[in-house]
Amino acid sequence: MTICVIGAAGGVGRRVVAQATAAGHTVRALIRTPEQADMVSLHGAVPVQGDLTGEWQTVLDGADAVVWAAGGGASGNFQGIDGDALIRVADTLLERGPRRLVVVSSMGVDRPQQMPPFLGDVLRVKAQSDAHVQHSALDWTVVRPGGLIDEPGTGLVHAAPTAERGSISRDDVAAVVLACLDDPATVGQTFEVVSGDDAIPEALAGLGG
Repeated sequence: MTICVIGAAGGVGRRVVAQATAAGHTVRALIRTPEQADMVSLHGAVPVQGDLTGEWQTVLDGADAVVWAAGGGASGNFQGIDGDALIRVADTLLERGPRRLVVVSSMGVDRPQQMPPFLGDVLRVKAQSDAHVQHSALDWTVVRPGGLIDEPGTGLVHAAPTAERGSISRDDVAAVVLACLDDPATVGQTFEVVSGDDAIPEALAGLGG
C-alpha cells in the first residue's frame, strides 16, 4: 500500500511514517523544510515538500490512502491547520482520490466543556473539520486519542466511541492508525482511544460495525 502522511514531521506523524515503512508500505510524506525531508528519508519515506496553506497536492500522487496527522500545535494556528486545511484535504480527496482517509483528531471533540480549558479552542475547531469529514462520501475513520505521551508503545489500548480520560503513547496511536488502514470495518467509525488492556486488533473489533 502507498500511504500519504500529512503532518509527517509531527509527533504522531513521524511514528506513522516509521511504522508504515517498517511494515513494508510505501510512504509519501508531506514536509515543509529540508530538515524534515532528511528526517522522513531516514525512515525510508519519500519526502514531498509542500504547504497546507498553498501547494501540497502532489504528495497524493499514487497514494492508496491518506493519514491526517497535522495540527496547529505550537503555532496556535488551529483554524488554519486543524480546521480549514483538513477541510481542503477532504474536499481534494473527493475530487481526485484516494478515498481512504484516517484522521488523527483528539479526545473530547464532542464535549469540550469536559476537557481542560486550554484545549477548548482547538477542540471546537476540530469539531467542525471532523464533522466535514464525517459527512463526506470518503472512506473515513476518525481516531481521537487521549493525552499524548512519548513512552514506548505497549500495543495495548482501550477504544470506544466515548472513553474515560486518559493518556496513550504516540507509538500506540500510530499503530492504531495503521491497523485502521488494514481493517475495512473501521470505515465510518469515530472512536476515542487511550492506553488499556486490549491488543489493538481486538480493541478495533470491539467497536462493532
